[in-house]
Amino acid sequence: MVAIFALIFFICTIRAHRPLSVEQQPLEQEYTITSVLMQSVVLPCKAVLPHREPDRVMWYKLTNPGQTTLSVGKHLITKDSRFSVAYYSVDHGFSPAKWDLHIANVRLSDAARYQCHVIIKDSPNSIRSNVKLIVEDIIVDIQPTDVLLSLGDSTQFSCNFTGEYRVRREKVTWLKDGKPLITDGTRVTISTELPNATVTTLQIVASQLNDSGSYRCSDGHSAQSKEAKLYLRDTHQQVFLRSFSSSSTSSLLTLLSFRTVFCFFIFHFFLFIL
Repeated sequence: MVAIFALIFFICTIRAHRPLSVEQQPLEQEYTITSVLMQSVVLPCKAVLPHREPDRVMWYKLTNPGQTTLSVGKHLITKDSRFSVAYYSVDHGFSPAKWDLHIANVRLSDAARYQCHVIIKDSPNSIRSNVKLIVEDIIVDIQPTDVLLSLGDSTQFSCNFTGEYRVRREKVTWLKDGKPLITDGTRVTISTELPNATVTTLQIVASQLNDSGSYRCSDGHSAQSKEAKLYLRDTHQQVFLRSFSSSSTSSLLTLLSFRTVFCFFIFHFFLFIL
């Protein structure tokens, strides 16, 4: 009887320590990405392993209590056209392609956990990676969006940060051509916190050639405005071209007048001979 109980205990112990299948115990990693309203965001699929070609890649939006399938392979399952799967290789096919999930015009309802499920080719294993998307309620508006100036003229751009999430004025930054803007005597920034918004202005006192380009305002984290363009025209060059064009025109008229008189004289000379 003791031997029978010992055998039953041994079998139960083996079953208790038997390795779980991949579906029961997936390898999961979680990343957090923060975005803001009306922006585009990319959720990376970290489950794709280097030098391991995936057989199938699936994206899910994890909901309570289940999940919503967004894509299977290159095929989009969701009807929401804001979603897309980017299939591309960064080294021209020498390593497995990336399978990032793109979301355009982010909404508050997009805030959730997303899962990338990768089934490895010629292997029973599969790997999952989770991405937590946080959507901050910030709307960034920049005005004006296009400015045309002459050299030496002044102008300013204004940005409003509105929403439940408050942007502190000391966190506001200005970017020019994607890089932090360096302020000096000709570029002045002023930021103010109002009851329902944070307002920042960029004043260009006397425009120079290097002021032309694209401008954005940012909360220093993830909220950025759309691009605003500044174009410059060189009035001195235009005056030079205009004067050059005028002198060329008068010279041409003088030349034409001389040729006209000469031809008229020759015509009358031949009439007199005949």
